[in-house]
Amino acid sequence: MRSGVAALTVVVAVAGTLGAASLVGPPDSVVEEHPEVEEPVVRTSLVCPFVGGEEEGRSHVGALALPGVSAVDDDEGPITARALGFVPEPGATPEPTPTDTAPPEPVFTLEERGVLDVNRIDMDEPTSIAVEGSGTLAPGLVAEQSLLVREIDLRGLSTTSCGPAAREHWFVGGSGEVGKRGRLVLANPTSVAAVVDVELWDEAGPLDAPATQGIGVPARSQQVLLLDALAPESERVGVRVTTSQGRVSAALEIRESEETTPLGFTFLPATVAPQERVVIPGVPGEGERVLRILAPGQTDAIVSMRVFGANGPFTPLDHEVVTVPSGSVYEVALDGIGEYPVGVELDSDEPVTASVRVVREADDGLPDLAFTAATPPLAGPAAALLGRSSSRFSTTVHVSSVIDSASRVSVAVLDGDGAVVSEEDVAVPAGATVPVEVEAPDDADFVTVVIDPSQADAVVVAREIVGADDDGAYLDIMPLWSPIVHVDVPRVVGELPGVLDPNVD
Repeated sequence: MRSGVAALTVVVAVAGTLGAASLVGPPDSVVEEHPEVEEPVVRTSLVCPFVGGEEEGRSHVGALALPGVSAVDDDEGPITARALGFVPEPGATPEPTPTDTAPPEPVFTLEERGVLDVNRIDMDEPTSIAVEGSGTLAPGLVAEQSLLVREIDLRGLSTTSCGPAAREHWFVGGSGEVGKRGRLVLANPTSVAAVVDVELWDEAGPLDAPATQGIGVPARSQQVLLLDALAPESERVGVRVTTSQGRVSAALEIRESEETTPLGFTFLPATVAPQERVVIPGVPGEGERVLRILAPGQTDAIVSMRVFGANGPFTPLDHEVVTVPSGSVYEVALDGIGEYPVGVELDSDEPVTASVRVVREADDGLPDLAFTAATPPLAGPAAALLGRSSSRFSTTVHVSSVIDSASRVSVAVLDGDGAVVSEEDVAVPAGATVPVEVEAPDDADFVTVVIDPSQADAVVVAREIVGADDDGAYLDIMPLWSPIVHVDVPRVVGELPGVLDPNVD
């Protein structure tokens, strides 16, 4: 199996003083002779946002350090998974973190690269779990959570990738309507406190919601905010999470019902930050499919749509161009995209981001729902850990080309020891979507698949799980992101980097 590199560019600005002057530089000769160097990342921290807490549910967390990935020659480890604490009173600015704060005991640990570790999680309350790797096990670390529930008032299948703590997160597609409860989970896996601001938009414009600024999230803890309390009666909601101090992971869980009848639940995948071109992978060929577009700026966005279908790109006749009012979330029913899985591309004159809501009805029984969202093209290999294949479930990987030439991807299924049990080299025509059904190895409970593109930034990918039982349908869609493998770091040189600037006091 080929190995890839997920590039993460780190830009460092350094300002210094020397007496009453400042340094200007470095000279071009130093930059040319000592460029940034690419090094394996030495620490990775991911958060699985909301695990356990359902008596009749089956919660799992899986972790894998991708095989075939270069790492520093360091024996640090193992990968550890630890539960985060709860904040009793949301909204308060956290106290300074005590210097002697110790992390809790691990829920599980993982010692080897390339070996999948899947753990059943049984907790009284839904809990965020931080999965951390250092040294040799930091590059290419992937984690995922899964919850399958069959209860009287909650039923469905939900998976989500465990994301990194960051300073900004975006979501499009929640709702504050009755029966569509959304829970925004803010988790801080770091050893220092974080302060968070939440911005909201709905179909009518920006929302001035109470208690959304200066939210304190202490070290190694989580906060949960209810979307229906922040945006009551809003049909569709866009969310931006930023930090003014520290970093957090953010996730948005949605549970829908009609009185006591469950209509499905899911995690709304995080989207890319608003930009002029976005692509949404893994839109199924069946079910009720609705596109939701957020234009957070001060100017209306003129958005053209293109669909990556089975034979290449096409433009749906009814939605060639739409206008999204400034500062709002706009909705488009995707009735004219056919009965084949596709990717959806949006080109806009103003920055936008988007998601697609999908409801899968059952022939006899209850529905389930899922979302897919605007996702960056794969910069290197990516993995989906907790797919399902059995008499009741099937798992498919949807690969969409985002470039004007053909590309290829390797789709490899791993067993629990990290060995490749099947591998398929898939050709993806320009602007087309190719579905690849994958099956679990014998005696395996889950399907673990690694997608390795032959060219960086050429494809977007999502995994879809569908199923059914006597009570109704199951559906889950999870867009894939390339994990961090390397970082670009500045090279240190033993000389003064510049000259004194006499114009600075």
